Amino acid sequence: MSNVETTLPPRRSLRRLRLRHGLALALLVLALFGYSGLLELGLSIGPIGFAQDRAVAYLDASESRAVEAFAAARTINAAVSVLKSADLGAVVVQVAPLEVLEPVDDLAKQFSDVMAVSIVAILIQRLMLLVAQAWALDFVLPAGCLLLAASFGAVRWPGLGLRLAAFGRSLVLLALFARFVVPAACWVGDGITERFLAKDLDTAIATMRASGGKLDQITAKADPTEAAPSAPDSAPSPSLLDRAKSMVNSTISWLPDRATLTALVTGLPDQFVRAIEIFLVQTILTPFLVAFFLYGALRGLIRPARVGRI
Repeated sequence: MSNVETTLPPRRSLRRLRLRHGLALALLVLALFGYSGLLELGLSIGPIGFAQDRAVAYLDASESRAVEAFAAARTINAAVSVLKSADLGAVVVQVAPLEVLEPVDDLAKQFSDVMAVSIVAILIQRLMLLVAQAWALDFVLPAGCLLLAASFGAVRWPGLGLRLAAFGRSLVLLALFARFVVPAACWVGDGITERFLAKDLDTAIATMRASGGKLDQITAKADPTEAAPSAPDSAPSPSLLDRAKSMVNSTISWLPDRATLTALVTGLPDQFVRAIEIFLVQTILTPFLVAFFLYGALRGLIRPARVGRI
Protein backbone atom coordinates (compact mmCIF):
# COMPACT_ATOMS: atom_id res chain seq x y z
CA MET A 1 0.00 0.00 0.00
CA SER A 2 2.83 2.35 0.78
CA ASN A 3 4.42 1.69 -2.61
CA VAL A 4 1.17 2.60 -4.39
CA GLU A 5 0.89 5.82 -2.44
CA THR A 6 4.43 6.83 -3.34
CA THR A 7 3.80 6.30 -7.06
CA LEU A 8 0.72 8.50 -7.13
CA PRO A 9 1.43 12.09 -8.23
CA PRO A 10 1.15 14.73 -5.55
CA ARG A 11 -2.11 16.62 -5.39
CA ARG A 12 -0.41 19.91 -6.27
CA SER A 13 1.25 18.43 -9.37
CA LEU A 14 -2.07 16.97 -10.46
CA ARG A 15 -3.71 20.37 -10.14
CA ARG A 16 -1.00 21.94 -12.26
CA LEU A 17 -1.41 19.25 -14.89
CA ARG A 18 -5.15 19.82 -15.10
CA LEU A 19 -4.64 23.58 -15.34
CA ARG A 20 -2.07 23.14 -18.11
CA HIS A 21 -4.36 20.85 -20.07
CA GLY A 22 -7.30 23.19 -19.54
CA LEU A 23 -5.35 26.18 -20.88
CA ALA A 24 -4.14 24.17 -23.85
CA LEU A 25 -7.69 23.08 -24.63
CA ALA A 26 -8.96 26.66 -24.35
CA LEU A 27 -6.24 27.85 -26.73
CA LEU A 28 -7.12 25.12 -29.22
CA VAL A 29 -10.80 26.11 -29.11
CA LEU A 30 -9.86 29.77 -29.60
CA ALA A 31 -7.67 28.82 -32.57
CA LEU A 32 -10.54 26.82 -34.06
CA PHE A 33 -12.91 29.76 -33.71
CA GLY A 34 -10.33 32.00 -35.33
CA TYR A 35 -9.63 29.76 -38.32
CA SER A 36 -13.34 29.25 -38.93
CA GLY A 37 -13.95 33.01 -39.03
CA LEU A 38 -16.45 32.90 -36.18
CA LEU A 39 -14.25 35.08 -33.97
CA GLU A 40 -14.06 37.87 -36.54
CA LEU A 41 -17.76 37.51 -37.31
CA GLY A 42 -18.68 37.74 -33.64
CA LEU A 43 -16.60 40.87 -33.18
CA SER A 44 -17.97 42.53 -36.32
CA ILE A 45 -21.58 42.33 -35.12
CA GLY A 46 -20.83 43.53 -31.59
CA PRO A 47 -19.44 46.72 -30.10
CA ILE A 48 -16.18 46.18 -31.96
CA GLY A 49 -18.09 46.27 -35.24
CA PHE A 50 -19.68 49.57 -34.27
CA ALA A 51 -16.25 50.97 -33.37
CA GLN A 52 -14.88 49.77 -36.70
CA ASP A 53 -17.70 51.42 -38.66
CA ARG A 54 -17.04 54.61 -36.74
CA ALA A 55 -13.34 54.31 -37.51
CA VAL A 56 -14.02 53.96 -41.24
CA ALA A 57 -16.32 56.99 -41.18
CA TYR A 58 -13.69 58.99 -39.29
CA LEU A 59 -10.98 58.05 -41.80
CA ASP A 60 -13.26 59.01 -44.69
CA ALA A 61 -14.03 62.39 -43.12
CA SER A 62 -10.38 63.05 -42.30
CA GLU A 63 -9.29 62.13 -45.82
CA SER A 64 -11.96 64.38 -47.36
CA ARG A 65 -10.84 67.31 -45.22
CA ALA A 66 -7.19 66.66 -45.99
CA VAL A 67 -7.81 66.49 -49.74
CA GLU A 68 -9.94 69.64 -49.61
CA ALA A 69 -7.27 71.52 -47.67
CA PHE A 70 -4.54 70.22 -50.00
CA ALA A 71 -6.47 71.44 -53.04
CA ALA A 72 -7.02 74.87 -51.46
CA ALA A 73 -3.32 75.17 -50.64
CA ARG A 74 -2.30 74.19 -54.16
CA THR A 75 -4.72 76.75 -55.59
CA ILE A 76 -3.19 79.47 -53.43
CA ASN A 77 0.32 78.39 -54.35
CA ALA A 78 -0.47 78.39 -58.07
CA ALA A 79 -2.09 81.83 -57.90
CA VAL A 80 0.84 83.29 -55.98
CA SER A 81 3.24 81.77 -58.51
CA VAL A 82 1.37 83.50 -61.34
CA LEU A 83 1.47 86.82 -59.50
CA LYS A 84 5.16 86.47 -58.71
CA SER A 85 5.90 85.64 -62.36
CA ALA A 86 4.83 89.19 -63.31
CA ASP A 87 8.35 90.54 -62.89
CA LEU A 88 8.17 94.21 -63.90
CA GLY A 89 11.03 95.60 -61.86
CA ALA A 90 10.44 99.00 -60.37
CA VAL A 91 6.95 99.24 -61.87
CA VAL A 92 5.80 96.25 -59.86
CA VAL A 93 7.37 97.65 -56.71
CA GLN A 94 5.32 100.82 -57.12
CA VAL A 95 2.07 99.19 -58.18
CA ALA A 96 1.78 95.93 -56.23
CA PRO A 97 4.63 94.91 -53.94
CA LEU A 98 4.43 91.14 -54.19
CA GLU A 99 6.60 90.62 -51.12
CA VAL A 100 3.29 90.58 -49.21
CA LEU A 101 2.68 87.13 -50.69
CA GLU A 102 6.06 85.64 -49.72
CA PRO A 103 4.96 84.30 -46.27
CA VAL A 104 1.76 82.94 -47.75
CA ASP A 105 3.65 81.22 -50.55
CA ASP A 106 6.10 79.58 -48.13
CA LEU A 107 3.34 78.43 -45.80
CA ALA A 108 1.28 77.10 -48.71
CA LYS A 109 4.21 74.93 -49.82
CA GLN A 110 4.84 73.65 -46.28
CA PHE A 111 1.14 73.02 -45.77
CA SER A 112 0.98 71.02 -49.01
CA ASP A 113 3.84 68.83 -47.77
CA VAL A 114 2.07 68.28 -44.44
CA MET A 115 -1.15 67.39 -46.24
CA ALA A 116 0.68 64.85 -48.38
CA VAL A 117 2.09 63.23 -45.23
CA SER A 118 -1.35 63.29 -43.56
CA ILE A 119 -3.03 61.67 -46.57
CA VAL A 120 -0.37 58.93 -46.60
CA ALA A 121 -0.87 58.38 -42.85
CA ILE A 122 -4.62 58.00 -43.36
CA LEU A 123 -3.99 55.56 -46.21
CA ILE A 124 -1.68 53.50 -43.97
CA GLN A 125 -4.33 53.35 -41.23
CA ARG A 126 -6.97 52.28 -43.72
CA LEU A 127 -4.67 49.59 -45.12
CA MET A 128 -3.80 48.35 -41.61
CA LEU A 129 -7.49 48.08 -40.79
CA LEU A 130 -8.25 46.04 -43.91
CA VAL A 131 -5.25 43.73 -43.49
CA ALA A 132 -5.91 43.19 -39.79
CA GLN A 133 -9.57 42.48 -40.45
CA ALA A 134 -8.61 39.82 -43.01
CA TRP A 135 -5.62 38.19 -41.29
CA ALA A 136 -5.25 39.08 -37.61
CA LEU A 137 -7.98 36.98 -35.99
CA ASP A 138 -8.30 34.38 -38.77
CA PHE A 139 -4.65 33.36 -39.11
CA VAL A 140 -2.15 35.18 -36.87
CA LEU A 141 -4.05 34.75 -33.59
CA PRO A 142 -4.83 31.03 -34.16
CA ALA A 143 -1.18 30.38 -35.04
CA GLY A 144 -0.10 32.02 -31.80
CA CYS A 145 -2.67 30.03 -29.82
CA LEU A 146 -1.44 26.76 -31.35
CA LEU A 147 2.14 27.57 -30.46
CA LEU A 148 1.19 28.42 -26.89
CA ALA A 149 -0.82 25.19 -26.61
CA ALA A 150 2.16 23.24 -27.92
CA SER A 151 4.43 24.90 -25.36
CA PHE A 152 2.23 23.55 -22.53
CA GLY A 153 2.88 20.02 -23.77
CA ALA A 154 6.65 20.45 -24.05
CA VAL A 155 7.32 19.91 -20.36
CA ARG A 156 10.13 17.44 -21.04
CA TRP A 157 11.89 19.97 -23.29
CA PRO A 158 11.92 23.26 -21.36
CA GLY A 159 14.04 25.10 -23.92
CA LEU A 160 11.72 24.22 -26.80
CA GLY A 161 8.70 25.07 -24.68
CA LEU A 162 10.09 28.51 -23.85
CA ARG A 163 10.78 29.24 -27.52
CA LEU A 164 7.33 28.12 -28.59
CA ALA A 165 5.72 30.17 -25.83
CA ALA A 166 7.73 33.29 -26.70
CA PHE A 167 6.91 33.04 -30.41
CA GLY A 168 3.26 32.26 -29.76
CA ARG A 169 2.96 35.14 -27.33
CA SER A 170 4.47 37.49 -29.93
CA LEU A 171 1.96 36.35 -32.54
CA VAL A 172 -0.99 36.79 -30.18
CA LEU A 173 0.27 40.24 -29.22
CA LEU A 174 0.73 41.17 -32.88
CA ALA A 175 -2.75 39.95 -33.83
CA LEU A 176 -4.55 41.80 -31.04
CA PHE A 177 -2.52 44.97 -31.55
CA ALA A 178 -3.05 45.04 -35.32
CA ARG A 179 -6.76 44.30 -35.00
CA PHE A 180 -7.62 46.95 -32.41
CA VAL A 181 -5.07 49.74 -32.82
CA VAL A 182 -6.79 51.50 -35.74
CA PRO A 183 -10.34 51.43 -34.26
CA ALA A 184 -8.94 52.63 -30.93
CA ALA A 185 -6.91 55.43 -32.55
CA CYS A 186 -9.86 56.54 -34.67
CA TRP A 187 -12.21 56.45 -31.68
CA VAL A 188 -9.88 58.67 -29.66
CA GLY A 189 -9.13 60.93 -32.63
CA ASP A 190 -12.80 61.33 -33.48
CA GLY A 191 -13.61 62.31 -29.91
CA ILE A 192 -10.79 64.84 -29.72
CA THR A 193 -11.60 66.30 -33.14
CA GLU A 194 -15.33 66.72 -32.60
CA ARG A 195 -14.89 68.17 -29.12
CA PHE A 196 -11.91 70.47 -29.58
CA LEU A 197 -10.66 70.77 -33.19
CA ALA A 198 -13.52 70.50 -35.70
CA LYS A 199 -14.64 74.13 -35.53
CA ASP A 200 -11.14 75.56 -35.93
CA LEU A 201 -10.36 73.15 -38.75
CA ASP A 202 -13.52 74.01 -40.68
CA THR A 203 -12.76 77.72 -40.26
CA ALA A 204 -9.20 77.27 -41.51
CA ILE A 205 -10.26 75.28 -44.58
CA ALA A 206 -13.05 77.75 -45.39
CA THR A 207 -10.60 80.67 -45.14
CA MET A 208 -8.11 78.93 -47.42
CA ARG A 209 -10.80 78.11 -49.97
CA ALA A 210 -12.11 81.69 -49.98
CA SER A 211 -8.65 83.22 -50.34
CA GLY A 212 -7.68 80.72 -53.03
CA GLY A 213 -10.84 81.45 -54.98
CA LYS A 214 -10.24 85.22 -54.90
CA LEU A 215 -6.61 84.87 -55.90
CA ASP A 216 -7.62 82.52 -58.70
CA GLN A 217 -10.12 85.08 -59.97
CA ILE A 218 -7.39 87.73 -60.06
CA THR A 219 -4.92 85.54 -61.92
CA ALA A 220 -7.62 84.46 -64.36
CA LYS A 221 -7.60 88.02 -65.71
CA ALA A 222 -4.01 87.63 -66.82
CA ASP A 223 -3.82 86.91 -70.55
CA PRO A 224 -0.25 86.63 -71.81
CA THR A 225 -1.38 87.05 -75.41
CA GLU A 226 -2.52 90.58 -74.62
CA ALA A 227 0.89 91.58 -73.29
CA ALA A 228 2.38 92.00 -76.74
CA PRO A 229 -0.33 92.42 -79.41
CA SER A 230 0.72 91.54 -82.93
CA ALA A 231 1.06 94.41 -85.32
CA PRO A 232 -0.69 94.48 -88.71
CA ASP A 233 1.29 93.22 -91.68
CA SER A 234 1.44 96.70 -93.18
CA ALA A 235 2.64 98.37 -90.00
CA PRO A 236 6.31 98.43 -89.10
CA SER A 237 7.54 95.95 -86.52
CA PRO A 238 7.39 97.47 -83.00
CA SER A 239 10.65 98.05 -81.26
CA LEU A 240 11.78 96.17 -78.19
CA LEU A 241 10.98 99.17 -75.97
CA ASP A 242 7.46 99.45 -77.37
CA ARG A 243 6.81 95.77 -76.73
CA ALA A 244 8.09 96.11 -73.17
CA LYS A 245 5.81 99.08 -72.53
CA SER A 246 2.85 97.16 -73.96
CA MET A 247 3.59 94.20 -71.67
CA VAL A 248 3.86 96.48 -68.61
CA ASN A 249 0.59 98.26 -69.38
CA SER A 250 -1.20 94.95 -69.95
CA THR A 251 0.07 93.53 -66.68
CA ILE A 252 -0.76 96.64 -64.65
CA SER A 253 -4.36 96.41 -65.87
CA TRP A 254 -4.99 93.19 -63.95
CA LEU A 255 -2.29 93.21 -61.25
CA PRO A 256 -3.88 94.17 -57.88
CA ASP A 257 -2.44 96.82 -55.61
CA ARG A 258 -0.90 96.35 -52.20
CA ALA A 259 -4.11 97.03 -50.26
CA THR A 260 -6.03 94.41 -52.26
CA LEU A 261 -3.36 91.77 -51.76
CA THR A 262 -3.10 92.55 -48.05
CA ALA A 263 -6.86 92.18 -47.66
CA LEU A 264 -6.81 88.84 -49.47
CA VAL A 265 -4.12 87.27 -47.31
CA THR A 266 -5.04 88.79 -43.95
CA GLY A 267 -5.25 86.01 -41.38
CA LEU A 268 -4.30 83.35 -43.93
CA PRO A 269 -0.89 82.50 -42.40
CA ASP A 270 -2.52 81.93 -39.00
CA GLN A 271 -5.06 79.59 -40.57
CA PHE A 272 -2.29 77.66 -42.31
CA VAL A 273 -0.45 77.19 -39.02
CA ARG A 274 -3.63 76.17 -37.20
CA ALA A 275 -4.54 73.64 -39.88
CA ILE A 276 -1.02 72.18 -39.82
CA GLU A 277 -1.24 71.71 -36.06
CA ILE A 278 -4.66 70.07 -36.25
CA PHE A 279 -3.77 67.66 -39.04
CA LEU A 280 -0.54 66.64 -37.32
CA VAL A 281 -2.48 65.90 -34.14
CA GLN A 282 -5.19 64.03 -36.03
CA THR A 283 -3.16 61.86 -38.35
CA ILE A 284 0.19 61.37 -36.61
CA LEU A 285 0.34 62.31 -32.93
CA THR A 286 -2.95 60.75 -31.78
CA PRO A 287 -2.48 57.40 -33.60
CA PHE A 288 1.10 57.17 -32.33
CA LEU A 289 0.11 57.79 -28.69
CA VAL A 290 -2.82 55.37 -28.88
CA ALA A 291 -0.60 52.71 -30.45
CA PHE A 292 2.04 53.23 -27.75
CA PHE A 293 -0.41 52.88 -24.86
CA LEU A 294 -2.29 49.97 -26.45
CA TYR A 295 0.92 48.06 -27.06
CA GLY A 296 2.01 48.64 -23.47
CA ALA A 297 -1.34 47.46 -22.14
CA LEU A 298 -1.35 44.31 -24.29
CA ARG A 299 2.26 43.57 -23.43
CA GLY A 300 1.36 43.77 -19.74
CA LEU A 301 -1.61 41.45 -20.15
CA ILE A 302 0.10 38.85 -22.34
CA ARG A 303 3.00 37.93 -20.09
CA PRO A 304 5.60 35.33 -21.01
CA ALA A 305 4.45 31.80 -20.27
CA ARG A 306 6.37 30.02 -17.54
CA VAL A 307 6.75 26.49 -18.82
CA GLY A 308 6.98 23.92 -16.07
CA ARG A 309 5.48 26.21 -13.42
CA ILE A 310 1.85 26.04 -14.51
